[in-house]
Amino acid sequence: MKKLFTTQEVGSLQRPLWRQKLNAPLQKSDLNEALVWGARFGVEERKELVNDKGTGLLQKKQPHTEDEKRRIVDIATLYAIRLEELSGLDRVFDGEQPRTEMYDFLAQQVNGIQTSGVLDSFDANYFKKGIVSDRVRVSENGVTTFAEEFDFVKKHTNRIAKPCFTGPYTMADWSYLEYYRDLTESKGERGNKAISDSRREAILDFARNVLNPIVLRLVKSGAKVIQIDEPAATTDERESKVFVEAINESFKGVPNNVEKAVHMCYSDYPSLFPAIADSVANSYLIEFTNHASPTKFREEDVDRDTFKTLQLFKEYGLKANVGVGVIDIHSDLIETPQVVKDRLMFAAKVLGNPDAVQVNPDCGLRTRRWDVAFPKLCNMVEGAMLARSEFGE
Repeated sequence: MKKLFTTQEVGSLQRPLWRQKLNAPLQKSDLNEALVWGARFGVEERKELVNDKGTGLLQKKQPHTEDEKRRIVDIATLYAIRLEELSGLDRVFDGEQPRTEMYDFLAQQVNGIQTSGVLDSFDANYFKKGIVSDRVRVSENGVTTFAEEFDFVKKHTNRIAKPCFTGPYTMADWSYLEYYRDLTESKGERGNKAISDSRREAILDFARNVLNPIVLRLVKSGAKVIQIDEPAATTDERESKVFVEAINESFKGVPNNVEKAVHMCYSDYPSLFPAIADSVANSYLIEFTNHASPTKFREEDVDRDTFKTLQLFKEYGLKANVGVGVIDIHSDLIETPQVVKDRLMFAAKVLGNPDAVQVNPDCGLRTRRWDVAFPKLCNMVEGAMLARSEFGE
């Protein structure tokens, strides 16, 4: 029997300072943080980081060897997995602890991209934008990297392991598409048509040559749910059809028993309709809390446009799960379980089907310290349990 209100994270968790400072000296507070959270999460490997003899990995003088850095990252990943497990999430992943940033990490695995300058990002401080200088194609090492990430999580949890990575539309939108622009102009195209056609070709190449090989490898590795992240989904509402086409190409060849999830946040979701009705994705994990009162969520408190997207899912008859963002990632406010329950019950009412409702934060909780993120997730899970009880579970 399908579990109502499946709980999950949808983005990265904040990397602890001792994970971030692989090439810099650590303060005593960094060491204490590793010990305290390691004990709280029951991670025995914390003793490899810090011990009474002063020989722990975090206590050693810099620089660390590459093997030592990898081990520190592995242990940070165990912390993230345990945080998610102890909060009660049904699905877990590595919190992107092994990665640099959602765009940059995937770009590093792609032939045809050269790293350019650093740009500000509203929730990640910065990211390194790439220049596309050749037709994009994921390297074999890149495919292996994502498979190894997934295998590590699967090995260290008894929950459902969910791999996540940046989608083709966002990768293209966040890149300088020099190669594709030159390609279209070499055919005599100019102006807006050259821009439009170059973007379309780049987006579909990211889908076919980068995302799809990774997705198929993860299916082969046993992934039962795969999440593609598309924060740029509605950058240009005229591109909704190519956005959907790229999602379909990314998931091409994936069996029906594998859940195909797309995470979108802070976007103009209605602009994706009706094109999204042709998507093969069967789960959409979306931000909603940003549009509502932070402390209450009664039906009469909600802006009528807040759940317009859910109404559109129902109107167009999309047979898909909808992950409802019930946790605000831009606030230290710890939402109560009752507020979470109210949000889920309202979403179930709008959709007319509680079986279709999943539960997640608006986006990744990398913007919040662990002492905020952890109780937020705990209360999210408890709120989902309260909602289930309304339906006899």
